[in-house]
Amino acid sequence: MSLKLPAVSKDDVTGRLIGVFKNLISEGILTPGGRLPAERDLAETFGVSRSSLRQALKVLEIMGVISQRVGDGTYLNAGAPSILSESMEFLILLDGISFHELMEARLIVEPELAARAAIRATAEDIADLTTVHAGMERSKKDASRFIEADMLLHQTLFRISGNRVCSMMFTVVHQSVHKLMALTASLVDPEHTLMLHRRIITAIRKSDADEARRRMAEHLQDATALLAKTAAKQTETRLLMRLTKLAAQMDNRDPAG
Repeated sequence: MSLKLPAVSKDDVTGRLIGVFKNLISEGILTPGGRLPAERDLAETFGVSRSSLRQALKVLEIMGVISQRVGDGTYLNAGAPSILSESMEFLILLDGISFHELMEARLIVEPELAARAAIRATAEDIADLTTVHAGMERSKKDASRFIEADMLLHQTLFRISGNRVCSMMFTVVHQSVHKLMALTASLVDPEHTLMLHRRIITAIRKSDADEARRRMAEHLQDATALLAKTAAKQTETRLLMRLTKLAAQMDNRDPAG
């Protein structure tokens, strides 16, 4: 099978190559986690120069589609979060999406995911949630590890919910609010967060969808309230700093001037 590209301008080659990679993935010729052929072989197969191929591969790497490992080769990434995360970050930056909007999206969707997890969870799934929660408890004195375990618990719950689209999307949303989680975590005792998570896990263990939905909403409303307090405090701090600076400027003015 020939995969040579039609004659196109240099500027179009990268776009055409990316299109070819999409086709190869959709046809199952390239599989997630699989290793790509050597650059020389790919360039020859596609009928392009190695420099043009490298440019396309670099774009795919930036997008998170592939990983290039020195001395080992190029691999197609296995998971969607690596592809979605960069795009989501730029979406947030370019469109000015606020943390409040992200939290609102979580409040709309995550309680329902918790309810579905309660219906679909197996004994093994419950064990996974319990293990992750225990990891959070062990890392109470390490803020960074505590937040990572917090994110992992939610990601585990997304997986258990059984909807891969929501799991992919909201794993990325969680990554986008990582800084926010660090901020709100610093405002409350870790046991407060552990308690809220414990209630969610208990509801899932009981296969009680309504309670799981309610407990997740409770958790996210609590986090949203903390965010509002943090935002108000930051605004107050910026105002005080500005007033202090203006006062200092007035004090330094020449009385005669």
